[in-house]
Amino acid sequence: MDNNVNKLNTNNSINNNNQSSAITLGDIVRVIKRNWILMAIVTVIVFALGAIYTFGIKKPTYKSTVTLKVEVPLTNETSSDVNNSLNAAKSYSASVSQFVKFGVILEPVSNSHSDIITLEGLKKGTTTTFSNTSIFVGITVEDENGKNAEVLAQAIAEEVIKYSKDSTDDTKNKMLCTISIADKATANVYASPNKTLYLIVSALAGIVLALVIVFLKEFASSKFKTTDEIDSLGLPVLNTLPDNKLKNKEDEKTLLEPSVKNFEPYNRLISNIKFANVDNPYKVIMFTSSIMNELKTTVSSNFAFTLSHNEKKVIIIDLDTRKPSVHKYFNIPKEKGIVEYLDGSITLEELIKHTNVNVDVITVGKNVVNPITLLESEKLKDLINNLKEKYDYVVIDTPPLMACNDATIISKLCDGVVFNIAINQGKKKEIKASLNQLIENDANVIGINITKASIKDKGGYYYYEYGDEK
Repeated sequence: MDNNVNKLNTNNSINNNNQSSAITLGDIVRVIKRNWILMAIVTVIVFALGAIYTFGIKKPTYKSTVTLKVEVPLTNETSSDVNNSLNAAKSYSASVSQFVKFGVILEPVSNSHSDIITLEGLKKGTTTTFSNTSIFVGITVEDENGKNAEVLAQAIAEEVIKYSKDSTDDTKNKMLCTISIADKATANVYASPNKTLYLIVSALAGIVLALVIVFLKEFASSKFKTTDEIDSLGLPVLNTLPDNKLKNKEDEKTLLEPSVKNFEPYNRLISNIKFANVDNPYKVIMFTSSIMNELKTTVSSNFAFTLSHNEKKVIIIDLDTRKPSVHKYFNIPKEKGIVEYLDGSITLEELIKHTNVNVDVITVGKNVVNPITLLESEKLKDLINNLKEKYDYVVIDTPPLMACNDATIISKLCDGVVFNIAINQGKKKEIKASLNQLIENDANVIGINITKASIKDKGGYYYYEYGDEK
C-alpha cells in the first residue's frame, strides 16, 4: 500500500479517536483490577465513617405506642344491626387518626409537659396508624428518652378520650363515637437508627463512590493511563518499556547495565522497527515526544547502546539544541558539536566523538540563538546523508514537539520517526496534536514507543525474567 495512503489512514484514525472511544466490558474489568486497592481503601473509609455516624454521632431514639379502640354506641335505630355499628366505628377510626395531630389535642399535652418537649417537637415525633378494616388506632411517639416517649403517648391518648367526652353539638366537633384505651403505652422500645441497615448502606455507598472515583480517574482523565488507550491512536505500538527498565529521575543520565535482561526490551524495539519495513530498512531513525519527561533521550541513547552490543556500527546525534543531554549519558563533553560544525568552526573528524561503549556521538556544542537556521541548512542534510553511508544506524534525538517546531523540520531528514509516549504523563490532546503535526508534514511515523508503563500493564507483551548466571 502506498505510504501516503497509510499516513492518511493513520491521520483519520487519530481524528476519529479524538471524537469517541468505546468503553468495553473488558476495559471496565481491567480498570477495576488495576485500581482494586484504591477501591478497597475508599470503601473501607466510607464504611468506617458510616459506622462512626451510626454508633457515635447519630443519637438513638425510642418509641412508645398506645392503642385506642373506637366504638359507636347502638341506638334504637341500629340496635338490631350490629354490623352497621361496627362499620361506623371503622369509618370513625380514620377520622380519629387524623384528629390526633390537631392542635386541640397536642397543644394541651405539650403545655402540660413543656419541661420535656415543645409543640413542634411533639408534632414531629407523633405518628398514627389505622386500617379501614379495623376499629383500632395506634398513636406512636418517638423521643431520645424512652420514658418520655411513654409518658407523651399515654398523655395524647388520654387527651383524645377527654376531648371525645367533652365535645358537644355546639362545638361542631361532636364525636359520635366512644374512644377507650385498648393497650397502654409501651416503654423503652428502640426505634432508630437501624444499625444493620445503616451499615449496609454505608458499605454500598463506599463501593459506589469508589467506582465513581476510579472511573472518573480512568475514563475522564486527560492523560493516557494504560497501553490499551494508546492502542486507540491507530498507530503501531513498537514496544512497551515498564518503569523497571528505565530511569525516571531527570538527573539520572546513565545507560543500562549490560545484560540480557536489560537489553531484551530494546532488542524488541529494534526488531519491530526492522520488520516495519523489511524491503527498505530504516537507517536514520529519529526519536521525539510531545512534551518533556517522556524519556525520549533515555530511550534513544539506550537504543543506540543496544545496537552497538548487537555489533552494529551506530552514531547518535543530539539535535535537541535547546536542552541537550545525550552527552551526559555517554559521559563526554558537550563542546565541539553540531553547532560548531555547521558554522564551519570544526571539521567532521573533530565533530564525531568516539566512546568506550562503541557508540559514536555528535553532541550539540555551544548554545545557539536561532537553531532553525542550522536545522534547515543543506550542510546538515549532507552530513546525515554522509553518515548514513558510513553507519548501519544513525539515531537522532530531538526536542519535544510541543516545545518547538525543531522535530518537525528534522523529521524530513530521517527515514522514520519513533514517537515516545509516557503513561500518565502527557495530555491526550497534546499527544494527538503532536502526532498530527508530524503526519501533516509528511513525517514517516514508524510507530509508538510506550514508556513508564506499569509492570502490571505490559500491553500484551511478555517479559521473560532471566536469572543471573552462576
